[in-house]
Amino acid sequence: MWPVMIFLMLVVAFYWGAFYLTVAAWLNAIGHLFRGNFIRGAIWLSIGCGMLFWWNGSDVIPDPWDFHEWLKGSAWVVGLGALATFVRWCKKQQTMQPTIPTMPTWPTPSPENVVPFIKVKVERKRG
Repeated sequence: MWPVMIFLMLVVAFYWGAFYLTVAAWLNAIGHLFRGNFIRGAIWLSIGCGMLFWWNGSDVIPDPWDFHEWLKGSAWVVGLGALATFVRWCKKQQTMQPTIPTMPTWPTPSPENVVPFIKVKVERKRG
């Protein structure tokens, strides 16, 4: 009886873990997309979609070409996430880059604005 119970516990734990991974992947995907982490959000989105495809699969052992199609689609999604991150980084760099000022040219002073130089004589007292 113990081997049957251990086997059933492992089966239930496997499906519980798969369900947990599905929910956690979708929540992480939404959270990362809201925070602007597009690459991480795309990776979690791909995992969440893969888990949903796994849950909705009709075969117990999925066709290898289905996995290949999911993998290609996931690569596209992560690539779009990387592109969105790169666009966000470029915009951030563009707004942070200061405008390069030109070298200021000093105006020539007019005769009425000339400050007179005053000579000050400093004497020391000896002794």
